[in-house]
Amino acid sequence: MDLKQLLWRVVYTKNANLHSGSFCAGPWHPDKAHVERCAEVLRARQLEVGIQSNQQAQKNATQWNGLG
Repeated sequence: MDLKQLLWRVVYTKNANLHSGSFCAGPWHPDKAHVERCAEVLRARQLEVGIQSNQQAQKNATQWNGLG
């Protein structure tokens, strides 16, 4: 994952857990406003979602494998 470009994605979990694996998330996108609109559509359908940046995901991955 290239951390030089800030990317965003919707994270789909029961409690909008931003520490979830990639299987619970949508694709990366460079436009945060677009990702926020997608999340709002899902919330309107009673789904619990959050928004995650690639920098947050990298930090979480580092903590998972004991490097953090």
